[in-house]
Parts: sequence; C-alpha cells; structure tokens
Amino acid sequence: MKTLDSAIEWFLGHCTSHRKLSAHTLKAYKHDLQHFRDFIRGSATHPDGDPVDRKRVQAWLGHMTEVKPRTVRRRLATVKSMFASLERHGNFAINPLAGFRCEVKVGTSLPRTVARNTIRRLLRSAVEGEAGVTASKNSQRQELAIIETLFATGMRVCELVALNISDLDPDRLVIAVKGKGSREREIPIACEPLQKALLEQLDLRKRLGATECEALFVNRRGNRISDQSVRALLRRHASKIGSRRITPHMLRHTLATLLLEDGVDLRHIQRLLGHSSIATTTIYVQVSERSQRKTLARKHPRNKMNI
Repeated sequence: MKTLDSAIEWFLGHCTSHRKLSAHTLKAYKHDLQHFRDFIRGSATHPDGDPVDRKRVQAWLGHMTEVKPRTVRRRLATVKSMFASLERHGNFAINPLAGFRCEVKVGTSLPRTVARNTIRRLLRSAVEGEAGVTASKNSQRQELAIIETLFATGMRVCELVALNISDLDPDRLVIAVKGKGSREREIPIACEPLQKALLEQLDLRKRLGATECEALFVNRRGNRISDQSVRALLRRHASKIGSRRITPHMLRHTLATLLLEDGVDLRHIQRLLGHSSIATTTIYVQVSERSQRKTLARKHPRNKMNI
C-alpha cells in the first residue's frame, strides 16, 4: 500500500467482505481510522506524508487529551488491527506497530439502567398511544412491538432493526437473531405481552401487503426502519412520561440487571444477550450489588433506630 488512504480503504473492504462486520462496527472503524489519518496528514513534514512509526502514533495518542480513555483505547485497537491485517495479507512489508504497547487506563463504568416503575410507565405509554387515524394506529402497534421486543429480549438496537419476518417462529416461540461477529442465537419469546405484540406486528405486515421488504419493522415508506428512528421513538415516549433519557442499550442493561436480581443464572443472561464471554456479563453482578446496597440502606431496620 502506497498511501494511508489506500490502506484504510483496503482494510474497510476486508472487514466488510471477509470479516463480515456489522454496519455499526464498520462505521466506528472508519471514523477511528479517518481521525488517525487526519492527524498523520496534518503532522507530516513532507507533502506526501511521512511514514507511520511508533513516535507518530505516540504523538497521536498524546494529542487526544480531551477524549475519554475508552475512546482512545478503541481508536488505538482499530489502527493496530488495520496494520496487523495489512501485514498478514502481504500488503505491508513491516507492521510499524508490531508489539506496540500503550496502557490506556479505563475506569470501570457501570451500565446505566432504568427503574422498574419507569419501565412500567414506558410500556403503558406505548400501549395507550394516541388516538388517531388508521395509519397512526398501525404505527402505534409497531412502536409497542419495538419497545416490548427491546425490553423483553435485551437485544441490541442493530439486531432489532435487522430482524426479518422469517426470523420469527410463532410455533416454537423463538426469534432468530444475528449478533456481533455474525454470531447467531435464538431468543425465546418468554412473556405473553411480547408474544401478542409480535403476532400483531406479523399480522400488520401481512395486511399491509408487505411483500417487497422482508424487514419485520418498517418506516412509513415501507423500508427497513433505522436505529435512529428507534432511538427517536424512545426519546419521544421518555419525554411523554417525564423521563430524562431512555436508550435501547439502557433497556438491555435493565433487563439483565433485573433478571440477575430475581435469581436468574448468569449463563442464561449471557446466552440471552449474546455475549461471547461470561466475563462481559459479570458487569451486571456489580450493578446488582450496588442496587442491593441502596435497598438495604433504605430499608435496613438499624437505620431507623435513633440510638
């Protein structure tokens, strides 16, 4: 590869065709690599740009003073992955970052969850909807199905928008989901409200003659709904119930935390969420312990004894 631009173009193409990464991951990779390229290009002393070396990478890392440590670490991992792939496939003679280590300390941030009562109000808001014409009632049914699916299954928003009609098996009561790294899993439809909402959504898609688009959830134009639209409908319902902010991932975190608090085995939660490692799922143990401390502090009888 003669230029950094061509190296980035090749790597993103490789990630798309061979590694089968999701559109969300590819977008993040592209953003990280463009940030790296812009810094290297801006700090070059020659018109064509200087070659990438460890000193320049160190300068790039030091330049990101206003960026969160987690973002710095992710950007570095993306750049290292690119050069490793280039070397492995013979597109780069020497990997300038082979063995490069730079410890970026990242503090443990606990997942942000939503209170049970807020979840109840959110679901009630989706159920009640707003009176209107047939088209808005159809939209209301879909919004309810989306919110029920996000909370009841804990799936990621990118997994939800990628669902097709064929991914639902009403007879076996399961949803086929393709997660990160194209890993597939089946999520049981384990609660009646979700089953009802999804069956109504399937019926709605058939009644509307949705034959051209295979997506389960569609926009007004009949095309696959976007993750931005899902986030927007959650913001709208959150505002309606007076909640500051609710995101798809907060619903995912909330489900995992509530399941753990109610005694569900960590392995079941891992399979439900599609985590490749149980270590990722253990973060909810810390959330559960924090919740337990708050409950004990509020309810413990000793705190009510003025002695």
